[in-house]
Amino acid sequence: MGDKPPIRIGLIGCGSIAASAHLPAIARLPQLVRLVATADVNLEAATQAAAEAGAEAYSDYRQVVERPDIDMVLLATPEYLHREQVEAAAANGKHVLCEKPMAPSLADADRMIGACASAGVRLMVAHSRRFTRRYQAVREAIDRGDIGEVMMVRENERRSRPLPGEEGYYWRAGHWTSDPAVSVGAILTNGIHETDLLRWFAGAEPVAVYAEHSTTIEGNQVPDFITLTVKFANGALGSAEVSNCWPAGYPSYHQLELYGTSGMIRSRDSEQQGLIRFRPGAADFPGSYHRLLHVQDAYTTELGLFVRALRDDLPVPLPASEARAALRLGLAAVASAKSGMPVTLGAQPSPQDQGGAGQ
Repeated sequence: MGDKPPIRIGLIGCGSIAASAHLPAIARLPQLVRLVATADVNLEAATQAAAEAGAEAYSDYRQVVERPDIDMVLLATPEYLHREQVEAAAANGKHVLCEKPMAPSLADADRMIGACASAGVRLMVAHSRRFTRRYQAVREAIDRGDIGEVMMVRENERRSRPLPGEEGYYWRAGHWTSDPAVSVGAILTNGIHETDLLRWFAGAEPVAVYAEHSTTIEGNQVPDFITLTVKFANGALGSAEVSNCWPAGYPSYHQLELYGTSGMIRSRDSEQQGLIRFRPGAADFPGSYHRLLHVQDAYTTELGLFVRALRDDLPVPLPASEARAALRLGLAAVASAKSGMPVTLGAQPSPQDQGGAGQ
């Protein structure tokens, strides 16, 4: 593999997730990948992202996918743009690593899978938690039978509002994540990780979900807080709490608990912070988000495994059908929260969930 040239990447979307996660991952893998071009509707952001690698910058993503010297595109754009951009990439013969959530609807997800399958290119959705070492260790423990049969999975994710004068990553007035025309709120923006992990650790498909959500941040128009309870086909129960609305300065925090017939596993972020910074009206924990789940390691592993699959003609490490299944559960939770009633999904996934289309 050492004599194979690097995979040439086009990065589409140069906002916070690209800057904090994907660009550092690319920089860490110089023998595997090379950044050739970037695109963002904000040309200044695209230019800044391209600068260190000496890449070309564009304001139109089509100029990236149409370049013959691009092997794959990395989509770090909002989910409502994914279908259009994946279809364009596939039509131009580019493999796709796409940020989560996969899409805002199952219809879009199916079109993305179908477009890549028809074009003979690979599609993977970047569910970074699957590539986090602590969660991989949990899955390995389950597979070894360390806790017997899984009976309950509980996953919580808590994030705070931006500090005064800081924009934060999401959930501010005017940001697309707060726009009900293109966002359904916390369950897809970051809670898609929870629906994916619940399925992964339960080891079965969901048959029913009940959820409640609320909108708490001033100026926000979509739910920033959701709780859900899931019943799986194998009898396991799952629960999750996803919140983006805690007071400014509250540390980002995750906690996972699994209970089995012969043991339990707990995995959570450290509550010991090396530094607390106090400001007028708020306190914060510098670096807590960037240490969260060893973020950089997860994104580097994710990209490296995807690229090796392309170079060695192997299946991608996370089939797109898995991302679709997480989306299916997330959308069902939204429907339940809106109706105030449980939503039945059925024990079997749809045919699209089963296959390796686009892999």
